[in-house]
Amino acid sequence: MIFSDSKWAELCKNTQGLVPAKIGDDAWILITVSISRSTHICPNFANIIFIKAATVAASPSTEPLDEFYGYLTKHEPAFATDASRNQLSVRFRDILLKLITLVGAPQVLCVVMSLAAAEGHAAARSEKSSLNDKWYVLPFEQKNRVLQACLTLFSHRKPGNLDVEALCKRGENTMKVIYGPYLLPKIFNTWGSHKEDVNLDETFAVYGLYLSDFEILTPLEAEAVVYATISCLGLGGPGNWHLRGMGRMLGARGSDGDSAEEREVKCQLNNLREAVMSVVRFVGDEFAERARLEKWATVESMLDQFGGWGEDAWTRNDLPQKISLN
Repeated sequence: MIFSDSKWAELCKNTQGLVPAKIGDDAWILITVSISRSTHICPNFANIIFIKAATVAASPSTEPLDEFYGYLTKHEPAFATDASRNQLSVRFRDILLKLITLVGAPQVLCVVMSLAAAEGHAAARSEKSSLNDKWYVLPFEQKNRVLQACLTLFSHRKPGNLDVEALCKRGENTMKVIYGPYLLPKIFNTWGSHKEDVNLDETFAVYGLYLSDFEILTPLEAEAVVYATISCLGLGGPGNWHLRGMGRMLGARGSDGDSAEEREVKCQLNNLREAVMSVVRFVGDEFAERARLEKWATVESMLDQFGGWGEDAWTRNDLPQKISLN
């Protein structure tokens, strides 16, 4: 064991007040109801759990996530039932699938194996595993036989036909909300002769297939996961894009103003930033050094860099929580 239960409890206590409750206002009602009629989980606590999960999954070690899962299922009453633990597992899985596009498949697969071991009876559970129902409502063009084969390889049921055009469209919409029509073309134009191929990969695979999948995580939750994970890579620029994107998701628009609403958004974002940094420090010096915490932009320095949030009208309300591709 890397961290004791008392250390996990201390981390939860230290960060509980930092993650904005607004991130989960329209999402964790579902998890609250599905956990148990007699168990109530604070939405803000749930947000902290999954942002922590994304952060520790991006760490150099694959062990912290399964320890975190073990701590939650042993010590948190909200995860005392089989149904609640299953819901926790499904949420973790969705985060990890999204992280394939952010930290890479080898890292994620190792974390999945570690999580499955923590859940227990991995071999028996694998025998009963089935493809998520969401894949059966996505229309697949017949020419995409390779992807279809990948999806059916380990499943007893066959998915429907996946509509590439519809996936690209939902990916484009999500990118417009996060980046805005001003920043997005500027990013595209930094790719030179690689632009069109990278653009297709971003719109179809990265965003269309993964980061715009809001069947389990909402747009706000997904963007918080993206911000936390990319920031932990220590790359600077992309983390700043998603700090801005998180503010846009929370409704900020225009230049760097001083309205009560914008001050509240800035406070929420700086608190989110501090919460993620706290988890990085908790995991250890190697992670903190790799993440280059001293280089992380504050909301104020990010706004100086980009000149504001953007003037467009795209908001997260343009992204339904669940998107049907029929």
